[in-house]
Amino acid sequence: MTTRRGHNKLLRALNAQHTQSWKGSVLVEFAVILPVFLLILLGTVSFSLALYNKTVLTMATREGARAGAVYTDNQTNANIISSATAATLQVCQNNLVSFAPGMTPAVITTIDSSGSSGSIITVSANVTFTGLFVLWNPPDLQISAQTSMKIE
Repeated sequence: MTTRRGHNKLLRALNAQHTQSWKGSVLVEFAVILPVFLLILLGTVSFSLALYNKTVLTMATREGARAGAVYTDNQTNANIISSATAATLQVCQNNLVSFAPGMTPAVITTIDSSGSSGSIITVSANVTFTGLFVLWNPPDLQISAQTSMKIE
C-alpha cells in the first residue's frame, strides 16, 4: 500500500493558490456584466410600463365611450361629451403609472351628429410616457388610444 500524504499537501497548497487567483477574475467578470444586466433589466421594466399604460389608455377610452354611449332622453351633446371625458380621465388618474410627475392625458371626445340614438361617439386620448432610463434619455413616447361606439 502506497501513501500519498506528501502529494496531498502539495495539491492542497496549489488548489488554495489557484482558488485565490480565480476570486479576482470572478469579480472583474461581475463588474463587466452588471451594467449590461442592469440596462437590460431597466429597459424591460420601462417597456413593460409603457405597454401597461397603453392598455390602461385603451380601457379608459372604452369606458369613456361607453359612458357617453348610454342614451337618455333630452341629453345634449355637451352632457354626453362631458360624461365621456370625465369617465376617461377618472380611469386614467386611477391606473396610469409613470416615473415623471404630471402624466395627464389629453382627451378629445366628438359626436358625429346630433347625439341622438344611432350617432357615433369617438373618444381619443393620448399621453406622454417618460420611461426609466439611466444612461440614455430617448425622446418621450407618445401613447394614444381611440374608441368609437354607437349611442344607444
